[in-house]
Amino acid sequence: MRRRTLLAALALSPIAGCAVPGDETSTDDSTPSTATPMPQEQPTSAITSTPQDTPTVTPPPDDPILFVVDNDTDSEQTVTLTITRDETTVLDETAALAAGESVEYDPMIGATGKYTIIVEVAGGPSRSIKRTVGRFAVSSGSNHFVDITADEIRIYWEE
Repeated sequence: MRRRTLLAALALSPIAGCAVPGDETSTDDSTPSTATPMPQEQPTSAITSTPQDTPTVTPPPDDPILFVVDNDTDSEQTVTLTITRDETTVLDETAALAAGESVEYDPMIGATGKYTIIVEVAGGPSRSIKRTVGRFAVSSGSNHFVDITADEIRIYWEE
């Protein structure tokens, strides 16, 4: 069963709560460029473990970790997405997105650890967060979403 079909089915069924053993929590060290505070839209995790690097995990070829950038504005936006791990650039892409358009990137993440995600809009806001990617996210794929609006950049992911 495809991951998105499974997630849709799970969203319709009542679940009291769940946690994934062995997956580390994520941190959000946001540094928005605007003066107004932005709401935090990242999921919280009930697991409080110390993040530790683990060996490379082979992601499934049909469900990798993806980054989807959506332009939710009324005009074309030039968006740069940069992802780094330990000072090494994993992804550095710039796209001109028409109003309502989106683009999808597969940075080929196959190792757990702390990643820095930087999103910059030419002539607009920028945002930077740190995200710990754990074994579960690598081994089963985990989509990350970047929504560009007129006032802010929202970054969130599915667990």
